[in-house]
Amino acid sequence: MNNIKSAKSIKIAGGGIAGLSAAIKLKLNGFDPTVYEKEDKIGLGRHDDFEGLENWIFSNEMRPFFKKIGFDFNKIDSYPISRFTIHTISKEPFTIFQNKPFFYMIKRGSSYNSLDTQLFNQCAEEGVKFNFGQMAPNDCEIIATGTSKAAAYVRGINFKTKLKDQVHLLLGHKFAPKGYAYLIIIDGEGTLATAYKKTKNSQIDSIKNCIKYFNSIGIKISDGNFFASRGSFSLPFGKLKSPYRIGEAGGYQDYLFGFGIRMSMLSGMAAALKIIGENSKAKTIINSLNQKRRLSFINRILYEKLDDTQMEIMAHKILMSNDAVKILSGVYSWNVKNLLRWISFKNQYEVRIS
Repeated sequence: MNNIKSAKSIKIAGGGIAGLSAAIKLKLNGFDPTVYEKEDKIGLGRHDDFEGLENWIFSNEMRPFFKKIGFDFNKIDSYPISRFTIHTISKEPFTIFQNKPFFYMIKRGSSYNSLDTQLFNQCAEEGVKFNFGQMAPNDCEIIATGTSKAAAYVRGINFKTKLKDQVHLLLGHKFAPKGYAYLIIIDGEGTLATAYKKTKNSQIDSIKNCIKYFNSIGIKISDGNFFASRGSFSLPFGKLKSPYRIGEAGGYQDYLFGFGIRMSMLSGMAAALKIIGENSKAKTIINSLNQKRRLSFINRILYEKLDDTQMEIMAHKILMSNDAVKILSGVYSWNVKNLLRWISFKNQYEVRIS
């Protein structure tokens, strides 16, 4: 390692995925991080709903990816998903399958089997210090507190069911304006959620429409706990500098579909590397993340232009492919066309911070 600083205390504001990733990387490299979490427990800001760890934005498989951050993926409760059913407004549902998982389902929240809790446990086992129920001091070296701005919203319901394991994707304006909805059932627990953008004068009750649709095809959803959350698509591109803003606090998010977990983890790792003295490695990570964020921003603008029919065409293109993950990975490839799109689109989005 180059220019390694002597072991010292590092203060981290926020105990989310990004903050935990920075903390364990620092601890494993001889530093003494303390995580300040305003809640009384890790994960209380989430709802123990199912979310996906995507398997197409980054080339690393999950186990080596988690290992390079400092975590053991074998200690994470996850469910590889290689099959799911797509529903559109006017076509019959169709199922997509391939050998390589599209994503790994995990829980987000404070339950014992959530990703948040299991990453916290691994940090605690390594000796990372945590201060719960208090605001972080103003001189934290790392800021991982999320964002107060919102560009996208999620409404959902968690419920118990006797239905078999299954995953569904819903596309269409009435299900999720400028977004998508999903149903995940694993081991008798289900999450139905719609991720959408608010539109002017819209009276659409998207979660109600989703429940009504699934009930109509024999998938009964009732007697659950409703939840709501939001996400930011802010665009603070540039160098990573102190105090290091990571995760959503730094805009490290996939703007297309909101798969931000791996980006958050890498941003936390990059901040830790900067503090450790591995500046070149940190710069490489941030440059790669910024490129993928720009591409996901372009994809988001293009996606929002699609009507329901065009969404159906896009979904069937994936169905007809021999390698759907490869198609999804391809939309994160940088080329001249996307460079020109970036120049054209970069000032169009609603939520920005400089």
